[in-house]
Amino acid sequence: MDSTPKRKGYVTQWKSIKVTLLEDKFIYVYALLSSVGIYLVLHLMNVQLSYQYNAFSYLKSLASMCYISFFTWSAYYYGYMLYHRVPSPLTHYGRKVLSFFNPLSKAISFALLMLTLNITISSYSYLKSLIPDLHPFEYDLLFYQLDKWLHFGTSPWEWTHAVFSNQYATFIINFIYHLWFFFMWGSLLYFIIDRREKLIRNQYLLSFLLSWLLIGGISATILSSAGPCYMHLLNPEHNDFLPLLDILTTQSRQLMEIGFPPLWALDVQDMLWLKYLNRDGGIGIGISAMPSMHVSIAVLMAMGSYRKNKTLGCFMWANALLIQIGSVHLAWHYAIDGYVSAIMTVIMWKIVGASLTKLT
Repeated sequence: MDSTPKRKGYVTQWKSIKVTLLEDKFIYVYALLSSVGIYLVLHLMNVQLSYQYNAFSYLKSLASMCYISFFTWSAYYYGYMLYHRVPSPLTHYGRKVLSFFNPLSKAISFALLMLTLNITISSYSYLKSLIPDLHPFEYDLLFYQLDKWLHFGTSPWEWTHAVFSNQYATFIINFIYHLWFFFMWGSLLYFIIDRREKLIRNQYLLSFLLSWLLIGGISATILSSAGPCYMHLLNPEHNDFLPLLDILTTQSRQLMEIGFPPLWALDVQDMLWLKYLNRDGGIGIGISAMPSMHVSIAVLMAMGSYRKNKTLGCFMWANALLIQIGSVHLAWHYAIDGYVSAIMTVIMWKIVGASLTKLT
């Protein structure tokens, strides 16, 4: 039996794997250097660290998210075929699933990028959880004062609650603010899977990974602040945001009285504060206000989406604006957190794009 076609198939698959690995080389190099760099720098510093570094702390969560995403897509795709009366839908579904593994480079690249994402986010979370050890919260009062100076003597939350003044508006803002995670995950999956425009894809993925380290890690450590919802807990004399927290608590109670869910932001804020007091580790743990990663990723999604589809991009820019409003309205951030974050993200996006253009 002639094995030549089989050998050719192996050669073709190997070539495809090499091509995809080379296309993503900057992402892999960045993840390796940044993670090793964070680990070495922190352990060379003469600081008592509260947590142990775990490079795979997000791997199980990412696997679960991929699992849920696959079954969500499966339900949608199968329902789509049934609605359009596609003949033999089960056969079509099976072929579609098999296409994810042909060429094999698709599956290998996806798995490696998920591993890279896990390492990068684990390093970011490790650094974020150590901010109180490296640079105890210092600038909350300054950012509060800057906010008032920038907004003509008024705290920005007073503006947002004047416009969105009832519990229903706050509920919608709270809902949109939490949708951020699903938009982030969806956009990340899209740019990992879609390789048609390699430059934009690499620009988005590298900017995404860089933002967590440069904006959410290093900048957050230098500009160490906890946020409006924690300001009075850090210093009882700084009670300027207690009126905002009272409004949110009242609105949450009003929502529950009419059968709505409470404002989730308040429960999350309480949980993060307890974790901070107990110095507990874990996924998504850590307190930091400046700069805002919610706004950073929202702006990044808007820029990436606009390059792919202008209509979608305009929608995502509107979403970024709502995230900025929500971050202030829900007492997560000072307005300046989002302004600084947006500026840094745009600059980073431009630099990454220009650098990739020169290097490729």
